[in-house]
Amino acid sequence: MFLESKDRIEFFFNDYLLDNLTVVNFGHERCLPNHSFGPQVRDYFVLHYILNGQGTFKTDDTIYSLKRGSFFLISPTDTEPIYQADEVDPWEYIWFGLEGDSVEKILEELGYSEQNRVGQLQNFRELHGEIDTLIHSSFLSIANPLQIQGKLISLLAYLSMDGQNPSLSQSISQSQKYIDQFTHFIRQNYWKEKLSIQQIADNLDLNNSYLSKIIGNHFGQTPLEYLIRFRMTKARFLIENTDHTVTSIAKAVGYSNPLSFSRAYKRVYGHSPRNTPSKDKANVNPTSNKQQN
Repeated sequence: MFLESKDRIEFFFNDYLLDNLTVVNFGHERCLPNHSFGPQVRDYFVLHYILNGQGTFKTDDTIYSLKRGSFFLISPTDTEPIYQADEVDPWEYIWFGLEGDSVEKILEELGYSEQNRVGQLQNFRELHGEIDTLIHSSFLSIANPLQIQGKLISLLAYLSMDGQNPSLSQSISQSQKYIDQFTHFIRQNYWKEKLSIQQIADNLDLNNSYLSKIIGNHFGQTPLEYLIRFRMTKARFLIENTDHTVTSIAKAVGYSNPLSFSRAYKRVYGHSPRNTPSKDKANVNPTSNKQQN
């Protein structure tokens, strides 16, 4: 079923391309100032991606201030998710609903978890080109529902938490598989205070020196540097987009000591957490020295 108005389109699918990964619906909306949705409990996952403008997303006790390039995931376990367009610069976004036996596993491989459901793309030109094909051309009017679903599923590869998608890789080397496992493990465990590189190596059944070699060759960093920079990326996002204290943010990224966290943050960004520029001036992603997402 296809619904359309001046500022909103929405598809509901009756025929499914895949049984284990089902696209329930897809939509695009240019929201009015202060337009809000929720709280509403859903029985499937909903992924939103912001094309333009600004707004807020509230889940549990956290409020995120989001902008162009941000994306957020609503889970069936959420009890009161609310999202609202900005009064001055209301957002424009797309969304699609997902369900099926493999959805949780795929989302986990993309880096999503209960603690990790909001992300920010730094380089979104290619993704916007794909989305333009969907909403600013005749594609929706001439394509069949299965073709549209296939296009939407392909967009998932762009919306991983660190720009990597190991589940969609093909014919990759053994060392690349270890690199993917390493980054995946960090995405899922970076918030744990006692996480160590030795623990990661043991989990991957690798020698510590070999892990250091392949990570150094790929990222130009040691495994510990990668972990610290990943944690600082997450911390900076929380500093810029929430009202949490430095102490609570430090704990959220694996530091029980706020002073140790502040020192690590300053080594990465050159200033303390309290001196982080406002979110409209910040556009830094230090996770990798070699790759740009």
